[in-house]
Amino acid sequence: MDYPTWKEIRSLCTEQSFERGVKYWENGRVQELDVDGERIEATVRGSNDYDISIDVTNDAIRTHCSCPYDYAGDCKHIVAVLLAVDDRDIDTDTDSGDEPIEDLPDSVDVESLVEQATADKLRTFLLDVLEDDRDLRDRFVAFSGEDAGKTVYDYKQEIDRLFEDAAGRGGMIGYNTHIDFSQYHDLAETHRERGHVGAATDIYRALAETIRENMNRIDDSGGYYGRELERALALYGEAVAEHEFGHEQKRPYIDYLFEEFVDADYHFASEDYDNALRSVCTTKRDHEYWLDRLDEHVSGISLDPADLEKRATGRTNRETDRMEVQVESSAESPSNGDHEPGDTRDRTDDVLAVSDFTDGPLAVEDFTGGPLDVEHLAVGPLELEYFVGDAFDALRIDDPTTIEEHTVDVGSGESSDSGAEISSSLRTRALVSTCAHLLEELDEEKALLGLYEETYLESSRFCKQYAQRLIEEGNEGRAIDVIEDGIHTFGSPAELRWLAADLYRDRGPEKHREALKRLFLDHSEWGAYDELKKACDDEGWQSIYEEFEEHFEETDRQQLISMYVHEDELEKAFDELKDSENLSWLRRYRDPVATVDPVEYFEVYREQLVPFAAGETGRRHYREIADHLDEMQELVPEERFEAFVDFLMEKHSNRPAFLDELEKAGF
Repeated sequence: MDYPTWKEIRSLCTEQSFERGVKYWENGRVQELDVDGERIEATVRGSNDYDISIDVTNDAIRTHCSCPYDYAGDCKHIVAVLLAVDDRDIDTDTDSGDEPIEDLPDSVDVESLVEQATADKLRTFLLDVLEDDRDLRDRFVAFSGEDAGKTVYDYKQEIDRLFEDAAGRGGMIGYNTHIDFSQYHDLAETHRERGHVGAATDIYRALAETIRENMNRIDDSGGYYGRELERALALYGEAVAEHEFGHEQKRPYIDYLFEEFVDADYHFASEDYDNALRSVCTTKRDHEYWLDRLDEHVSGISLDPADLEKRATGRTNRETDRMEVQVESSAESPSNGDHEPGDTRDRTDDVLAVSDFTDGPLAVEDFTGGPLDVEHLAVGPLELEYFVGDAFDALRIDDPTTIEEHTVDVGSGESSDSGAEISSSLRTRALVSTCAHLLEELDEEKALLGLYEETYLESSRFCKQYAQRLIEEGNEGRAIDVIEDGIHTFGSPAELRWLAADLYRDRGPEKHREALKRLFLDHSEWGAYDELKKACDDEGWQSIYEEFEEHFEETDRQQLISMYVHEDELEKAFDELKDSENLSWLRRYRDPVATVDPVEYFEVYREQLVPFAAGETGRRHYREIADHLDEMQELVPEERFEAFVDFLMEKHSNRPAFLDELEKAGF
């Protein structure tokens, strides 16, 4: 049986995997090798014991390893096994004299050999092995419990050399060039097994920092180095969490992770540090300390739970007072008939609201109820009653909302020369999200509401979360205000429009319908379209439908076709398709619309496909033509369709690739 040669094995993997596989093979990590014809099985000792199976046939090599390697080529464990098989073939096929060589057993009882060996022999063998393998020497030092004397800086220097070795022309690390960090993971795992948390976290820290520092010269479009950064930080958090440290022992680790979280120059890195912090911080004291550190970086708001709770309580009291005023006003004077049920901004005749100014300039008599005494101007600031007279009993301010009132500032981290530093808004959102997590962990529900009150206009996600919590606590009036603020600030995001539609369903029918209209017009939400139709009477729906038609005729003809199809107005859809001269639309809507008149649909398709076919060259273009033909062939009898195909083939007979692609497609 011919097994892969050294050169063939090299072609199966990346350079890094091959080099590591050679080391694994040379260091005797291949265990329990079983070669049976085309089938090869083995176990390879790494950070765990990995099971390998390989099928070797004349035309292919199929490999499987139980390790988590998920990148280009085969992993180092498969390489090591194939090298062991290649070495075994050489040993078996080579004679050292006239006498035949006895077959060696497939497996050896290593434990018995160790028992039989003297201490001097073992010491000599171990020294020889350690002298030739630096990685194994580091692991032996870790296993022995000795301090290797390496700092984070030392590890970073070593890892940085791996990046230098992997860099190509111009110092850049190209796509699909994956540096193998397994030697450092193996070493850190050995330290963890021996209880050396500090040494293990130093290695994980060095990995994470060196990857971050080299990100600006990596083509990481495949995400390999991002995943390696995430892995290193996750293992850092696990290494600390698996030991029962008290809070004071955890503080150095919390401080390091928090400072990197704040200063991270990439958003995904900030999230990775945040996740590691969540692994490390498991007690109330941990969370309180973390919250205190956050407070140092946020200005304009105190993150102390007591202060936030006061903010939430103050907001609740203001909402209660406002509702009481509305109830009293409703009892004392009849409604003007204009407000919607549940409208938190309803008007009465004896109350002037600031938003009344939005309807246009007010005349003097609107303010005074009588002539204005100009002499008052000479006695100092004028009081409200000077202007109001008897026309209004009270003035209510509408509490206008501005973004500044519900956002916070965050101290910036250190800038990066890469130009890819995390934006201020992303940094702020990350810190606020973390603060919300901590308040939840501390069961500070009122404080959490206070935090959202201060920050809900930082992002539509915060706005939605705050509104949902307000709804849960039964404060739908404030939830509506928050949602409307968010819609105005963030440009009508769909998730906020849906919340508004749900809240207005039983509180304000007109606003409910308006929210559904915006969901359909702005976001093509067909669920909102159907719900809106149900919420209207026939006359109202007809008016809205005509409004949609007019809107889409000017802005989006394809959406107009979709609406006609949705309403089963297929003749109208067909008319639009004929006018559109768009082949992709003809293909997309063929199934429903062609039923109107399949033959005419074929002719429309034919008239548009002929110039399209002549417009470009290239196999990709020809395959697209074949796709269109596939859509057309069921519209007319076979003879008519074949005549059209023959016409196209004759017209483009000077394009062999075109004819070839049609033949491949079965035409």
